[in-house]
Amino acid sequence: MENISFEEFKKIDLRIAKILSVEKVEDSNKLLKIEVDVGEERRTVVSGVAEFYNEEDLISKEVIIVLNLEPKVIFGIESHGMLLFTKKEGRAIILKPGEEVDPGSIIS
Repeated sequence: MENISFEEFKKIDLRIAKILSVEKVEDSNKLLKIEVDVGEERRTVVSGVAEFYNEEDLISKEVIIVLNLEPKVIFGIESHGMLLFTKKEGRAIILKPGEEVDPGSIIS
């Protein structure tokens, strides 16, 4: 793995987001279209966690997202960010704060 400088790391805008709505992406078994509140705005994020989570699992949850990724069109949906997750025993585990915080809170 290549190291990055602290200055490069500071460019990454990590925020707390609250999930407002979730729907499966048509013609995909892996993707969810997720609407999030990031404090000052709402965003759409496409995430490949549909095999592990459904709407009931995610609605109103707080998650960590990368806010300043370049938008990308996935299955015809423009995604404005990325949910962070890890894997455990083949399952996606979405990263979240240890206690409730305001949507849009900056992770530093």
